[in-house]
Amino acid sequence: MMKVIVAAGMILWLAACTSPYESGLTEEKNWQALGAYHGEQGYRELNEKRLVDLGALSETEYEEYRAGYLKGRFDYCSGRQSVATVVNADYLNECTSESSSYGLTGRGY
Repeated sequence: MMKVIVAAGMILWLAACTSPYESGLTEEKNWQALGAYHGEQGYRELNEKRLVDLGALSETEYEEYRAGYLKGRFDYCSGRQSVATVVNADYLNECTSESSSYGLTGRGY
């Protein structure tokens, strides 16, 4: 019984940390679109452990997320973002070469 309560609490906690759009992409297992959304918004890339917590259980799903993220980040850093995608001005400096998360350590390896 305690395990069920803890599991339900974890699900509610994870659901509270994401937007309805992100939750929908996660439920649909649309990892590439989720990655593209995160990149386009200027968010930091989710690591493999966080994606496993969301339900991406295979290396292929992680790579789908990563491909979408890199495309979205490219669009974001190329100045292709619209007013609606500039969520947090603090992320604007994330596009400099010194603060890239494309390296192996940034990916959690």
